[in-house]
Amino acid sequence: MYDSGTTKGSIQFQLWSIPVTIHPMSWIVLAIIGGGFGISDKDSLVQVLCFVTAGMLTLLAHEFGHALVGRSLGGGNAAIIIAGMGGLTRHERTPSSRLNYFITVLAGPLASLLLGIIGGALLGLQLGHIGIGIQLSLTLPVGSISPEAANLLMNSGISLTLFKLYMALFLICFWWSVFNLLPILPLDGGRLLATLLRNDRLVCIIGLTICGILALWSLISGSWFNFLIIGYLGWLNWQFFRARA
Repeated sequence: MYDSGTTKGSIQFQLWSIPVTIHPMSWIVLAIIGGGFGISDKDSLVQVLCFVTAGMLTLLAHEFGHALVGRSLGGGNAAIIIAGMGGLTRHERTPSSRLNYFITVLAGPLASLLLGIIGGALLGLQLGHIGIGIQLSLTLPVGSISPEAANLLMNSGISLTLFKLYMALFLICFWWSVFNLLPILPLDGGRLLATLLRNDRLVCIIGLTICGILALWSLISGSWFNFLIIGYLGWLNWQFFRARA
């Protein structure tokens, strides 16, 4: 039904009757983002593997959020492709109303956040306090941890590898969801804004403005990787803007 552009080494499976294709380049990109070029010992290798695992789980949760909600709101059968730096969910048709489309788009970031909270609940079970675990899933990404949570972690006996996996999951689920909600096309935030404004050129102008601010911030902070990502998004917005002239 869908052309997934399958390449050698791709992983394909079905879950909830939704076909999924994971291209090999997505693993490589995740490894690079997770610090793959800096691997120097076993600990750094484990850190990268935890990031790749958490990143792929987050991407899948995000796309399944789009797929399942969209299917239930009139989008019909769906297919998921994970490739490069992100994923794509294709439905047979656009949901029947603007509201249904808005909910379908929003479901992706919310599903990612939910995955992080579920991970926090699992950590909480191991700590003997589910509430603390969920709290950690939302506060650790912003560098905050309560004394009670810190004490539970210190005395939990959780392996360092498992804790690194939890940390990677919390950080990715939280910050990728926040980033994805920025009002910049083709991010979900840009698509949501376009649904509300019904003016694609204005959405592109807003996206270009935000990209400019974030690019300047990236330069000042010396974050060249972020600068490249923001620059790419800015270029896409410029292309979208010209296409709608």
